[in-house]
Amino acid sequence: MTPFPSAFRLLACAALVTSGLRAQTAPATPAGFASPPRHAHTHNTTVTLDQFLVSATPFAGNQVDVAQATTVLSGRSLLLKQQATLGETLSSETGIAASSFGPGASRPIIRGLGGDRIRLLENGVGTLDASVNSPDHAVSVEPFLIERIEVLRGPAALLYGSNAVGGAVNVITHRIETELPTERIRGAVELRGGSAAEELARGAVVDIALEAGADRALVLHFDAFRREAENVRIPGYAESARIRAEEAEEAAEHGEALADAARGRLPNSSLSAQSGSAGLSFVGKNFYLGASLSGFETNYGLPGHAHEEHAEGDEHDENKAASESEAEGVRVDLRQRRTDVQGEWRADAGLINAVRFKFGHARYRHAEREPDGEIGTLFTNKGYDGRVEVLHGGPENWRGAIGAHATRSDFSAAGEEAFVPPSLTQTQALFAFEEVSAGPLTWQFGARLERSKISAEGNKSRRSTEPSGSVGAVWKRDEATSIALSVAHTSRAANAQELFADGPHAGTQAYEIGDANLKTERSLGVDLSLRRHAGLVTGAITLFANRFQGFIFEQPTGLLAIEHDGAWEFLEADDELADEEEGLPLYRTVQRDARFWGVEVETIWHLHDKSDWQLDLRLAADLTRAREGGRNLPRIPAARTTAGLLWGTANWSAGAECQWVHDQNRIAGNETRSDGYALVNAHVSRAFTNGHWRTEVFVRGTNLANEEARPHSSFVKELAPLAGRSVVAGIRLTF
Repeated sequence: MTPFPSAFRLLACAALVTSGLRAQTAPATPAGFASPPRHAHTHNTTVTLDQFLVSATPFAGNQVDVAQATTVLSGRSLLLKQQATLGETLSSETGIAASSFGPGASRPIIRGLGGDRIRLLENGVGTLDASVNSPDHAVSVEPFLIERIEVLRGPAALLYGSNAVGGAVNVITHRIETELPTERIRGAVELRGGSAAEELARGAVVDIALEAGADRALVLHFDAFRREAENVRIPGYAESARIRAEEAEEAAEHGEALADAARGRLPNSSLSAQSGSAGLSFVGKNFYLGASLSGFETNYGLPGHAHEEHAEGDEHDENKAASESEAEGVRVDLRQRRTDVQGEWRADAGLINAVRFKFGHARYRHAEREPDGEIGTLFTNKGYDGRVEVLHGGPENWRGAIGAHATRSDFSAAGEEAFVPPSLTQTQALFAFEEVSAGPLTWQFGARLERSKISAEGNKSRRSTEPSGSVGAVWKRDEATSIALSVAHTSRAANAQELFADGPHAGTQAYEIGDANLKTERSLGVDLSLRRHAGLVTGAITLFANRFQGFIFEQPTGLLAIEHDGAWEFLEADDELADEEEGLPLYRTVQRDARFWGVEVETIWHLHDKSDWQLDLRLAADLTRAREGGRNLPRIPAARTTAGLLWGTANWSAGAECQWVHDQNRIAGNETRSDGYALVNAHVSRAFTNGHWRTEVFVRGTNLANEEARPHSSFVKELAPLAGRSVVAGIRLTF
């Protein structure tokens, strides 16, 4: 593949030069960059409940008509919320948190569920990376090039597999064209910079219709992106006050001097990322067939314990020490090469409405490099994800789809901290989704039968066949109000890590032991939503509950794993050897019955809604509780409330918002409580239109109060707080 920096420069130049050849027609939204429409601050907000979805059902539909709770992030809202990772980009949305393992790695957590219970998709196909195996593994999706994000809150296992029991996140990049283009050339170029990490990001995308006709076209697609960021600024110390106090006490007991703690910047948190793709699509009025080749690379540090020798308050020495300490940490060097092929044929009439297929294949490599540059652990994954769907009609007000889905993942880990054996995971599934409308009431039914096989080196193969099913209903009480109910039963077989892990895991800073005798994890989930999509107040109130039979999680044993004389020993914390040697807490994978429940509220109060300008008040809140056997489950996000004002005209947008994250005192046995914090954010943007050119300039401030924020869901909350005060400024040109 062409080196990414050169590819970006060539693509940016080509986009600017060839844009003059574009037909003089109204601009369309370019693939990869969503252009905000008039009054984008409200029409593109995530709670108006009137956007189209392509992820919730086999056929595109309105948010209002889906039984499950959904979130759509696009346009100006997405532009202003983009971060370096997918998890942080979505972390302020109602019901969604992030694993937050430093600036380089973060996965979404939905209603307290994360890891292998949240399915991450790119254009409806799995991301095919290793991010489910550890919180320090990055998702192989670059948020900068995303056109829109669709989130299904609650069970989405019927369409996307048993590992979507907690929800699904579909990232849409549109690298394969699905509709006839309305112009010969369209594209976008963007440049942005951020102050907290001295970040610089730039990207470009262009679509060229090579053979454009009235009923068919050949469309060529290119995009490229690059990001660099230094160690991120933080409000105070990297280590929490509790950790610093423990270290001071230990140093005093041994009569040792206490090393200066890292302050002002988070050591080993710098990152770089680059990606690019090329695609070719043949599009007609009732069909499309396309393929794309893409690559993604990132290099980022894993923040952890770091001490520096500098005079407190000396900014020059502080920055120098932070830079030097970076060499002491582990860095991740990640690379993925991916091929996607998709197609669809649509019928004008008849029993069969459409036939579509999607297939993705990827080769993934993830090297964890020690401070001396040597590879400590190397993770690889080769796999594919493919699906075929047949959409059908039937009697009046009846439609549906049947389909088949198959995945394959050949995963291996080699090195000193390879805590899981090489494994091959294969799944095959049949699924069906049917929708019946009767007046104001719409019923939605789904079923899935999934077979899986896990073969791990040195272990007996595991096979399982699991059924899942759901029923939902949406009642449109009137033109403005609807009530939605969804009930889903899902089954998830244990993955290779839960079954066969046995070794030290750097990502969780623990020694993990799996259980080869784990049974199927079953759950029953219920969602009830009241939605209003017109009038003074729009939004939704959702109650949810999920009861698990045999919930799989890691439980602390109270023992320490000590490496002694080349072997690992498991000792009590007060053992003499444990007192002399630094050890890792020992975790075992267990199964317990568990319950998750909570509430989500997201509303917009339209204080002024006229043709010339709008003023909206956004009020939102979410709360999740999770317990097993009378005990709290670990790393459940704290309750949050949000309030913000949004003002906009056809070309201007401005807003300010504060999100209060409450104390988390409902903690598991091995956890420490987390203090609450408030994140104050604000933005202003201005759009200029000149013929077929549209330019948008924006400034966004985050954590303006410079609060010390340590999310309870983070494995490294005691070692790596969120970024401090930051200002991001950028410009986007679309044509």
